[in-house]
Amino acid sequence: MTEIFLNDKCYKLPENWTEVNPAQLPELLTLLYVYPESGGTYLEILRTILGYPPGLWKKLMCHYFAGHRTEEQHEENAQALQGVLGQISWMWQGELTVCPLPEGFDVDGTRWVLFEEGFRSMSFGELTNAHINAQAFIKQLVEGDERLNMLVATVCRPRRSGNYMDDPDWNGDHREQYNEHIARHRADLIKDGYIKEKILVLMYFLGTLKEFFSFYDLFDSDATGPAPTEDYPGQSMVKNQHLLSEKHIFGGMNATKSANIHDVFQFLEEHKKDIKEQNQRNQAANDAN
Repeated sequence: MTEIFLNDKCYKLPENWTEVNPAQLPELLTLLYVYPESGGTYLEILRTILGYPPGLWKKLMCHYFAGHRTEEQHEENAQALQGVLGQISWMWQGELTVCPLPEGFDVDGTRWVLFEEGFRSMSFGELTNAHINAQAFIKQLVEGDERLNMLVATVCRPRRSGNYMDDPDWNGDHREQYNEHIARHRADLIKDGYIKEKILVLMYFLGTLKEFFSFYDLFDSDATGPAPTEDYPGQSMVKNQHLLSEKHIFGGMNATKSANIHDVFQFLEEHKKDIKEQNQRNQAANDAN
């Protein structure tokens, strides 16, 4: 922790995600992953970390930047505030995309391992459910850590047993095959404790997810993921599961959920390009008439 003094009071700023107060996570992650990047957003992040209610924070800012202060005082206070923001800039300047727990962690005598970097061997069904649980936790659709526990139990699983790498059907995943019913049961095993591991897994997942979405041209405007205006978390991904399975692109629903996420997104990207080109040809034909 880094100590700072603000308004004659000492505060401690976290230097990494494991030092963040878990109770502050939903609000901080909403600011980081839902709101646009701006000076106002960064100040809201700082306010949240310091634990200031909005009203008192507004008074504090007015105190330091009131109209009766000189231009030199405004500049000095602005530089001091910028220095404080610099202490927590690690939150928005870098994504956690390198596995923070390469050896996994022990749960009830069993070692759970994390997903591979870049979602290399993750299935479409697993990513969909993990995304849903992450967004539900951030938005606190269910109060508390229930959906965070589900996220961790979804993407962290025991290692496969036997000579699985010699199996010609092995998909490259060292974890046990994903089963959402088993994940729901395992989530109960981590409902108490494992705070550090949960935070690291959450940030690793969100960082990798943001990077993954940036690889594919699937979203409108400058978005790096599904629109935040979905009726429910993961709506577009669930819809694609149904559309792909109906067309049997990868097979039925179970086969679609089991398909590698990169294969699915590559198909969706090419399909989007085909539709765009077809619409352009149709528009050109209409203009010619």
